[in-house]
Amino acid sequence: MNISHKSICLIALSIVLSACIGGRSAMPDYHLLTARATPATTTPTNTITIGVGPVHVAQFLNRPQIVTHAGGVALQLNDSQRWGEPLEQGIQRVLMQNISTLTGAETRNFPWRQNLTPDYAVRIEVADLDQLKDGAVLLDVSWALEDLKNAHIIKTQQEQLRGNGSGSLAESYSNLLAELAQHITAQLPK
Repeated sequence: MNISHKSICLIALSIVLSACIGGRSAMPDYHLLTARATPATTTPTNTITIGVGPVHVAQFLNRPQIVTHAGGVALQLNDSQRWGEPLEQGIQRVLMQNISTLTGAETRNFPWRQNLTPDYAVRIEVADLDQLKDGAVLLDVSWALEDLKNAHIIKTQQEQLRGNGSGSLAESYSNLLAELAQHITAQLPK
């Protein structure tokens, strides 16, 4: 059998190209947290400003992949499911939107400039964000609401919010953040 040098090169090239094409993994899906709060039924008589931040999440959650551990000790990092932005920034953004929607207040993200110090500040520490074995979702969070103008802490709270895990994890987590915003804004002075 007489195979030409050109034929050998074409066969080799087709093998290399098929290996390259077949070896590619699928592109990941990117997810965003979204604001879910419904607008306040009454408009506030005085305009207040509320700052949100800093927001800190546990280091094991602070990754591009969506991390779960089903309440256990083994982490599952899903390379095909990723956050579209850093998780701390997404939580801060969504809380600002939810709080603004619930109160009609102007919101500011941390850090704020000294001449733009808000009337109130919400500080957030997320210890866990998970989907449990039964499909439910969990937000384990500590938060503090401060009156910055009067240098007074209004409320500190550690709570575990649970919700049903229907839909995507980003949707379920978004629902928990809307519930958290309701808990926080209920503590604002009337």
